[in-house]
Amino acid sequence: MKVRVDEDLCIGCGICENTAPEVFSLENGPVAEVIMDPVEAEFQETARQVAEDCPEEAIEVEDEVEIPADDETTTECFEETKVEESSLIFVSERKEGMKATVDPDLCIGCGICEGIVPEVFSLLNEPYAEVLLDPVPDEYQEATREAAEECPEEAIFITE
Repeated sequence: MKVRVDEDLCIGCGICENTAPEVFSLENGPVAEVIMDPVEAEFQETARQVAEDCPEEAIEVEDEVEIPADDETTTECFEETKVEESSLIFVSERKEGMKATVDPDLCIGCGICEGIVPEVFSLLNEPYAEVLLDPVPDEYQEATREAAEECPEEAIFITE
């Protein structure tokens, strides 16, 4: 498995480095870099979770898919493009899901959302709530909906 960081999307939040320091580093700049390529088997699940939790969707996961040597149909499909049977093809994986956004013009920084689901919302860096996880992981979706409902200024918007 390989992971890539889109430097144009990465904001240098450090979530990837904190969760998987064996795979990601912010040591050499303002954005994350991959320091384990390809990702060793023992770190692959963590790297996948980091990609899902990246607030800017800046991390892309590429799985290695082997072309079966005994499948004539598969081999025939690739003969025209001169790909050997033992070649690897990389398939990009990116999950879409629930997205939460905060309108900074409406948010009054009351902290109700952060109190309900601090894994998703934070007031640490701004006077208004920021979304930390985009897309919102399944385990936080119900609480994120609750935070949107409880927002006194209706500043939180959910798209699914």
